[in-house]
Amino acid sequence: YFIKDGFARAYFYHDTKECTTWFMGTGDFMISVFSFFTQQPAVENIELLEDTTLLSLTWTQLQNIYADFVEFNFVGRLITEKYYMMSEERAILHRTLSALERYKIMIKKYPLIMQKAKLGQIASYLDMSQETLSRIRANKGILT
Repeated sequence: YFIKDGFARAYFYHDTKECTTWFMGTGDFMISVFSFFTQQPAVENIELLEDTTLLSLTWTQLQNIYADFVEFNFVGRLITEKYYMMSEERAILHRTLSALERYKIMIKKYPLIMQKAKLGQIASYLDMSQETLSRIRANKGILT
């Protein structure tokens, strides 16, 4: 899906705990990457967090567009590169930065997340407990 207007998140379950992997908003593409490209059942779930207008495209339709409009392969590559770079950046940040540093980056780069998602979802996305996120948010002077 392409999010024409709205906000969503992707998550999976580890044991019984929800683990948020992405937040997506207006202008983003929303797919479970592995599921879409392998045409296998998804591990990830996608949840709309507000009223959302979506444009859909099936895997078969995408393949037909690639075949019929060769120049669209370039667009597809640029989109893939964008999201792959974001995924790698997130993986590195989660392995190298403290909880506070991850929070600071998120509010600077993705301020809408704080407005549109629940604290538990945000804590999960930042790979920290909700209590840790609450402590960071309570100490606002630390962010200046």
